[in-house]
Amino acid sequence: MSMEKRKPTGAAGKFAGNRSANAQQRMSASAKQNAPAKNQVVFFDYRDERKLKRFINEQGKIIPRRITGLSASEQRLLTKSIKWARHLAVIPFVSEQIR
Repeated sequence: MSMEKRKPTGAAGKFAGNRSANAQQRMSASAKQNAPAKNQVVFFDYRDERKLKRFINEQGKIIPRRITGLSASEQRLLTKSIKWARHLAVIPFVSEQIR
């Protein structure tokens, strides 16, 4: 057995070096749109339908924090607000297109 490190082949090898750069570009582009400013107090009101819909995709799923750019605690607050709003029928569980 040789001890030299094997390079990944195929699609995995092609994108292996660019994965972190691409992830940073993806996050920075979308995070700037949705993430609040650093000093801004984050509060997600379950009655604010317009604000909550910014963090839901077309299928009605909650957008992950790697895309929204929120911190872990902010994402938990957002998730709680969205789930509570769904429970109270402020926002639908699924979009109109899926029904």
